[in-house]
Amino acid sequence: MKKLIVLFAASAVLAVTGCGTTSSVKGSGIKGEEPEMATSKARIVDYQGSAFGTEIPQWVIQVAQGEYSESALSKVMPDLKGRKIFVTMADGDNLEFVKQWTDLVDVETQVGDTMQRVVGKVVSASENAQAKESGKETDPTEVERKLKLYKEAVSAVEINGLEKTASYWVEKQTGSQKDGNYKDVYEYYAVWSMDKSIYDAQLNAALQNVKDNTSESETLKKMLKDKLSSIVLSSNDPAAEDSAD
Repeated sequence: MKKLIVLFAASAVLAVTGCGTTSSVKGSGIKGEEPEMATSKARIVDYQGSAFGTEIPQWVIQVAQGEYSESALSKVMPDLKGRKIFVTMADGDNLEFVKQWTDLVDVETQVGDTMQRVVGKVVSASENAQAKESGKETDPTEVERKLKLYKEAVSAVEINGLEKTASYWVEKQTGSQKDGNYKDVYEYYAVWSMDKSIYDAQLNAALQNVKDNTSESETLKKMLKDKLSSIVLSSNDPAAEDSAD
């Protein structure tokens, strides 16, 4: 039904028609007197606000291109400056289903999954680095123990205070009925955010509760705090996971 590519990733007033608007949100300059616009791989046949001749917001273009850090998005969505950002993207042939599923299920589920994948990379990288420094083989049992401890810890982070800042949809068509490869799909984009200090406090509390008495535990906890605090959390985004390396 859907394809999620975001990242974690995970406010206040909404930036587009049907969802409210953030102050001074910039348009992309992309709109059409007619709904259909040619693109390299698909035709945009409809989009949110097209009936009013409005532009597709610049933030949608940036998110679709993978540019959704706080520094990038806050230039066109000023209300996001200094906040913790989460991004979700999904597609499907039923717009209302895609919107409801993404907003009610995917945002917290996917953000949580991304956090655990980042934990997996950080813990594994830390254990490999220690083994290399000591000249010993990595102990799989110890790696598994730490993975379980820290994944359980971040699963307790409830991201309370998360709010949808903006959402937007675009209808695209690919292929042709004549060639037998016609496809009509709705793409749905949403930006969520929360007070960064609240997010950091929840993250810190979760990691402090980890009962890891090894000499390296404080260093590992600091690495995890730094990584999870600084990345943009986006649903199923390989870039977010790579940033943990």
